[in-house]
Amino acid sequence: MRETLGPPPQRPGGVEMGAPLLSVLLVSWNTCEQTRQCLESLASTADPDLDYEVVAVDNGSSDGSADLLAKQPRVRLIRNNHNNGFAAAVNQAYRRANGQLILLLTSDIRLHPGALSRMVDHLRERPDVAGVSPLHLSPDGTVQQHYVQQPSFAATIALVTALRRLPGFRQALHRFQLRGEDFTRPRRLASGSCLLLRRKVLGQQTILDETFPLYWNDVILARQLDQAGHEMWMLPDAVVTHSRGASTRLLGPTIRFRHLLGSLVGYLRMTQPRYRLPVFRAALLADHLVKRLLGRPVQLGLGDLLAALRGDVGPLPDRPVLGRPGEDEVLPAGAPRPMERSSRG
Repeated sequence: MRETLGPPPQRPGGVEMGAPLLSVLLVSWNTCEQTRQCLESLASTADPDLDYEVVAVDNGSSDGSADLLAKQPRVRLIRNNHNNGFAAAVNQAYRRANGQLILLLTSDIRLHPGALSRMVDHLRERPDVAGVSPLHLSPDGTVQQHYVQQPSFAATIALVTALRRLPGFRQALHRFQLRGEDFTRPRRLASGSCLLLRRKVLGQQTILDETFPLYWNDVILARQLDQAGHEMWMLPDAVVTHSRGASTRLLGPTIRFRHLLGSLVGYLRMTQPRYRLPVFRAALLADHLVKRLLGRPVQLGLGDLLAALRGDVGPLPDRPVLGRPGEDEVLPAGAPRPMERSSRG
């Protein structure tokens, strides 16, 4: 790990002298162009009087992302030699941050004018609210239903098996995905790809659980904050464009799905009665066997599947993995995608 700028001066007790109001935490892995656009949108849309810093972590990119970040005047850059994953990198950045407000921002986000100031103003006006997210649009301008939800047990099965075709499972999955919901009004929702939080509701050293390197860490964060009695809101008059998946797709579908499934097993172990995990594993194994018998594509080979069902997500590569054309289609319909981040891999 190497930091290109030294940490700001500290008062006794670890508080920075002249600490900014806002610290932006940005994680990068081989998304140079998206990172440039993200930083440009931040600089162009932030109010002139907003005092903010950017603490960026580059997870060993090979495409020039770190050099780009090192040239930015507001950025304090931490260069990792290896791909440490999204959660660990966010926590690295958080430990260097000094702001009263913390913005989790992924490099596939472009802020629209007024989005950041609207989010900051909401927290100033509502001291009872712990965090806010903007309305997410896809690059084509359509609303993107990209918000953290706590899925039901049926929804977790539907997410990763063909049982999603059955009415009960399909309905559970659609509830998890917020199909048909109204996003024209403020909602008690949040998205970890662009999430503004009060520092006082967070831990001293970490924000995200590092046992979930890529996926489900934002769901766990939302669950923890909710259990502590904190509210998080989505504001439809704060808008961003989200091009999701710019770096996770570089992992290839096998690594992505093993991380998705292995972390989902960890989520179920944390949140569900013990008897449900064997049911989940049996459903996945049956789904795998039926697909094999019918000659249909499967997301993982048997060895990777068994490892993921134990909660073993496997290592992350330091370099992009090039998949075969069409490989993305083996990922399950509705898989996060709700949770995918360009800066996660």
